[in-house]
Amino acid sequence: MNLLAIVLALIAERLSSPHRHAEVARTQVWQTLRNTLPGLWTSAAAIVALILLPVVLVEALHRAITPMPLRLLFDAALLFVCLGPRDLSDDIKLLRAARAQADSAAVTRISAQLQMGPEPDTDHRSLIGALFIQSHERLFGMLWWFLLGGPAGAVLYRIASRLPCLIADTASPAARLARQIHAVLAWLPARLTAALFALAGSMDDAARAWRRLRLDPHADWQRRTWTVLAEVAAAALDWEDSSGGGAAENLSLDAVLHEVQRMQARTLLILLAVAALLSAGTFIA
Repeated sequence: MNLLAIVLALIAERLSSPHRHAEVARTQVWQTLRNTLPGLWTSAAAIVALILLPVVLVEALHRAITPMPLRLLFDAALLFVCLGPRDLSDDIKLLRAARAQADSAAVTRISAQLQMGPEPDTDHRSLIGALFIQSHERLFGMLWWFLLGGPAGAVLYRIASRLPCLIADTASPAARLARQIHAVLAWLPARLTAALFALAGSMDDAARAWRRLRLDPHADWQRRTWTVLAEVAAAALDWEDSSGGGAAENLSLDAVLHEVQRMQARTLLILLAVAALLSAGTFIA
């Protein structure tokens, strides 16, 4: 049933994305949450409660819905809410359109938005690496946790991934705890996503990048996760165009952005195939 819920949520995300209704609603929710009870964001205990209470509530509702069709719709609706706030392909299209129109202000604004979020361990913060991090945070992270824990798992990761952005005082104990929780929950899914990107692209180049990162003894464990995701996925982009024009770094940025979109689509298909195998195994068992 998880696979059907994922497919329904992805269809809803694709249909709603051009109209931006879902994006506006979810953005308003997070802004309201950020402006509510400012003192709440300084307490480490409150951070734990903000994560656990919604997860417990969602799990209770999931178990309380006994008719399978209704449970399927509930699970798909929760996953849909957790995705986004906007499909990465939409932002890439906006960036490419701004570049085509020579709108430097829009290019700067969209690029800055895409580079927000978790930072890799090194100073490497390229736009391409940031796109793969955003792909995980907007899509694949939620899907992995949904496969593991159903709608409660998706809600868990969604809240944990957003909380560090809601705390204004980044040096506070609450902010440090929020980043640590996010890093713990992302540790394995981010690496699984990096492996899928490797399968969807140049596996040899991705494997070389991963081996190189493993030899670095000075990496911080929290930020290393994002380094692995950004650099392994970017290395998998070492492709050649149909005209034999060379590797990705020798192509135009527009061509690379287009390939990132295609690579995310291929990676999503691989993940759906994995979900189908897991569903088949559960059914047989």
